[in-house]
Amino acid sequence: MFSDLNTVYVDLFLQIIVIILLAFAVTQASKDPYGKHCKFIIIAVTVQLLSVIAFMLPSMYSLSGFNMSSSFNSIMYLHHLSGLAVIIFTIYIKLSFSEKIPSVVDPLKMMKITLLLWILTFLGGFYLYLVLWEGIILI
Repeated sequence: MFSDLNTVYVDLFLQIIVIILLAFAVTQASKDPYGKHCKFIIIAVTVQLLSVIAFMLPSMYSLSGFNMSSSFNSIMYLHHLSGLAVIIFTIYIKLSFSEKIPSVVDPLKMMKITLLLWILTFLGGFYLYLVLWEGIILI
């Protein structure tokens, strides 16, 4: 259905959608924290998960036969771990606010950490994209 290049552009489009949703969520955090803010975050996480399952996992598995540099592998694994942490933190925050689990850590503090981690994960993914698809090596 998609060529390799088309899947990259579809995934980039989804990442732009996620960034836009996060920007809207941040603007709504102080105005309507439990309404629109939460809805934007839930949609962003859902789009991100779909992107990971549909595009990123197959891409990662297709790289298994290639000998990549140690710095690239380090950034890729850091990107994967930080992305997984973002998803886990987001689920924790949602469950804490809905009182389905007790709050061990203040969810409001976790939100700020999660946003920062999400931005760093996005930048790491953008770097991986530049290396893999554009041949640009920055590190």
